[in-house]
Amino acid sequence: MKLQLLSLILTLNISLQLCAQSKQVGQIGDKAPVQSGSLASSITAIREQYNRINSIQLKSEKFKYEADGCVEDGLVVYFKEGNTIVKVTESGSIGDGSWVKEYYYHLGKVFFCYDKIVGGPAIGKVTTTERRYYIQDDKILRQMEDKKIVKVDNSASETIQTGYKLLKVYKTKDFAAALCNP
Repeated sequence: MKLQLLSLILTLNISLQLCAQSKQVGQIGDKAPVQSGSLASSITAIREQYNRINSIQLKSEKFKYEADGCVEDGLVVYFKEGNTIVKVTESGSIGDGSWVKEYYYHLGKVFFCYDKIVGGPAIGKVTTTERRYYIQDDKILRQMEDKKIVKVDNSASETIQTGYKLLKVYKTKDFAAALCNP
């Protein structure tokens, strides 16, 4: 009971911080500068929520899927806190490449995504790329590639959209239609 109460208080506190800070952080492409203090606070709040989700015991549901030309050995895992989806992982492979993607949710909104892509030619060097997306109110606050901050690109908005597709498709379980068709 105490743990649940503490978790609820922490969740509410982070939610209030994110809400208050969202008024201070400019949108991508806005001319208003992003204040470094508010950006740092928002990133810290996202990391705290990420750590909280990964430190508690969650119920999980696993679903396999495949689609020709799109994915082999596809796996989607939903993680729930109570009846609320707080994390989704999606993994698979195609040809000489594989991936693992993690999507984190707070109050039904995507707030963090992590992608790890491993691939290369059948004979040759295998490369690994990691991407992190820090998100607030469906806007990218920070994009990182291999632990370096990079300029936000098109992959950021696609990642957010995929995160919401995975929430929506939970009811139908038609993962191939949601993830393989643009």
